[in-house]
Amino acid sequence: MTHMHIPDGILPVWLWLSGFLLMAALLAASLVRLRGVDRMKKIPLLGAMAAAMLVSMSLEILPLAYHLNLSVATGILLGPALGFVAAFIVNLMLALMGHGGITVIGLNTLLLGAEAVMGHFFFYLLPKRMPVFWRAASATVAALLLASLLLIGVVAVSSVNAEAFSHEHGHERGNALDHGTEAPETVKTFAVIVLTLGSLGWIIEGTITGAVIRFISQVKPDLLSHVLHVKPGPEAGGGNGR
Repeated sequence: MTHMHIPDGILPVWLWLSGFLLMAALLAASLVRLRGVDRMKKIPLLGAMAAAMLVSMSLEILPLAYHLNLSVATGILLGPALGFVAAFIVNLMLALMGHGGITVIGLNTLLLGAEAVMGHFFFYLLPKRMPVFWRAASATVAALLLASLLLIGVVAVSSVNAEAFSHEHGHERGNALDHGTEAPETVKTFAVIVLTLGSLGWIIEGTITGAVIRFISQVKPDLLSHVLHVKPGPEAGGGNGR
């Protein structure tokens, strides 16, 4: 999961401040795009998906130390703009609960929001003849891979010991302030861990996301009309299972 479990005071000011500024700009752009949204339909779904993300991110898959987050499922169902808003809400709540520092809300929102946005567009752009399960699963793996590369990039430019970005050491400030010459090797080790153990987590999350999206496409296809080109109608919300 591309969420940094690190306290305040670890990352350089320029990095987390840049994250806040970019997050604010993208959040403002997302809210502008939502002016004409069907609030009666989308806002309750936003709350439900944000809650589902919070619950899933509190459950750890052992021994991978991987957390599901349902970010791609959220992006597919809500669209890129609302998906980014959901990422902000989730990261704000997590920070207030002590699951990561306040100063990393911006960067964490960008990472989680990137998963939602990329997952939405990957799902939309994949061939329509593909089964819904495989479209959602493939979109999930691709989005998580790219978001993980972004996370590795953040670690590399931060000049902070990559050990601070691991879940186990996220609250050990002393280890996080090592700026020695071993940092590049540490980043390489971090990247290997993220791309190997993380890939197993991507497959698990891809399978779960594929199953969830396929189920929704069968019982409530109108929720996916914007990506499946299904015209909402009396039968679409009736749960007829087609």
